Amino acid sequence: MIFLYYLSHEIYVNTQNSILCDKIYYLNKIMNGVDLFYAIELPQKFGAEHPLGSVMGRAKYSEGFFFYQGCTVGGTVGKNAKIYYPVLGENVQMFANSSILGRCKVGDNVKIGAGALVKNEDIPSDSIVFGQSPNLIIKHIK
Repeated sequence: MIFLYYLSHEIYVNTQNSILCDKIYYLNKIMNGVDLFYAIELPQKFGAEHPLGSVMGRAKYSEGFFFYQGCTVGGTVGKNAKIYYPVLGENVQMFANSSILGRCKVGDNVKIGAGALVKNEDIPSDSIVFGQSPNLIIKHIK
């Protein structure tokens, strides 16, 4: 999964050969059931555990990002059809079926609990998050 993402991403960055990149992207999606589009910029150090059904969309990812099954990162449409994307700090962990969507700044060392939905909200560093926006439960963990 990670190898195929990096392969398609490097080909895209160095050659812009989207036809070949599309083929590798779809192969990865079919073989591993995870959506890691070659045009997104994942960090050098990231990981996944049982990532089936996960979609890692456009966002700013930082080192140490880790996700489990059924996770989604992506944009939301705001005023004037402008699309807003999340910014993730270092060592963000997303547990099963959690989502980070839209205009969010997620701090360093944040854990997004299973089933949590963070949408258009900022999360401070060193926190664990439960629930769904706009009624999130945010606990400081240090």
